[in-house]
Amino acid sequence: MNENPTSQPGFIRKHYQKLMAAFYNPFMKSLEKVLTGHRRKLLQKTSGAVLEVGAGTGVNFPLYPKDVGVFAIEPSVPMYKRALKIAANYPNIHLFNIGIEAVKNHPELPDEFDFVTSMLVLCTIPDPQLAAGIYRDALKKDGQLLVLEHIHATGRFYGKFQSFVNPLWRPFADGCNLTRRQDQILKEAGFLPVFENYFSLGTDWYEAVMLPDKK
Repeated sequence: MNENPTSQPGFIRKHYQKLMAAFYNPFMKSLEKVLTGHRRKLLQKTSGAVLEVGAGTGVNFPLYPKDVGVFAIEPSVPMYKRALKIAANYPNIHLFNIGIEAVKNHPELPDEFDFVTSMLVLCTIPDPQLAAGIYRDALKKDGQLLVLEHIHATGRFYGKFQSFVNPLWRPFADGCNLTRRQDQILKEAGFLPVFENYFSLGTDWYEAVMLPDKK
């Protein structure tokens, strides 16, 4: 007897990702009223070739200078399809349905980039240390990493609350971790901040411009 296809994990994940992609923008709408300013401030610094990691639904695409070549990657097919509709309006955006592990030696991507952007993505990547190393390798020696990430709250009460709810939150939010310190992960990977800012929007957030330590 053939198994019911709806019992298969792949089937469930496929449809769950569709649901996530459909509700992501409405869910983030109020928060993005604040985050868009932080995104714009960082992305307006870009020039040359940019690797955008985790394009999501394409929220960053309108914020880049028009003369910048953006090579954006997004592993979720439903997110990728939504981002593709936005990318169609911007000839400088090149979008790929791949994860961070596939960046190295990809035939359609530059060997090195002037900028890498990591915005609301390191929380979901299964191996953030590996990703940070790929960021570093992908950058030119004088390239810059632009960061906008939520991090584990440093406040005693809210930090404990995040630790408590994280096991339930992760599967609900497609792998998003509330207890990661992406700032520390990137510094331990050899990135040196030339600008960094910690701010609070319910939880703690981190924005930075960082240089790869390529001696």
